[in-house]
Amino acid sequence: MGAGKTTVGRLLAGSLGWPLADSDAEIEAREGVTVREIQRLRGAPALHELEAAVLLEQLEAPGRSVVCAAAATIEDARCRRALRRPEVRAVWLAASLETLVARYDCDPHRPRYREGTRAALAAQLAARSGDYAAVATMTIAVDALAPAAIAAAIEAQAARWDAPA
Repeated sequence: MGAGKTTVGRLLAGSLGWPLADSDAEIEAREGVTVREIQRLRGAPALHELEAAVLLEQLEAPGRSVVCAAAATIEDARCRRALRRPEVRAVWLAASLETLVARYDCDPHRPRYREGTRAALAAQLAARSGDYAAVATMTIAVDALAPAAIAAAIEAQAARWDAPA
């Protein structure tokens, strides 16, 4: 949706020395086209099913990794269950509608919406926010933060997650 998950994910993975698993990159590598093209050619439901399948695969992979999940995966009950597992640390990068719209329209790989970006993102934010909050181990309001500060906050919390109780 434009909260910065890929940028923050790259920084965090590099800092932690963990592999990065980005759903958009994985889908585009597998399919040979952008997620925008998949939505245009096959429709949003097909894209969302691919996104969910990729997230579930990434969460089953052995070892630790930083996973950047597509925003729509939160609408899939299988994904919400997987994100609630005790070994998963889900971080919600919470952004205002204004931030999401500004970032979304600047990114050429993102799908486009007939009703317009603002209306589509407002509806998605309203529909998804409760589910994001329900699975989040940590929530960061990202509007006023640089990606490096967000990654550093997550890394600091990750150290606490790993500390013995």
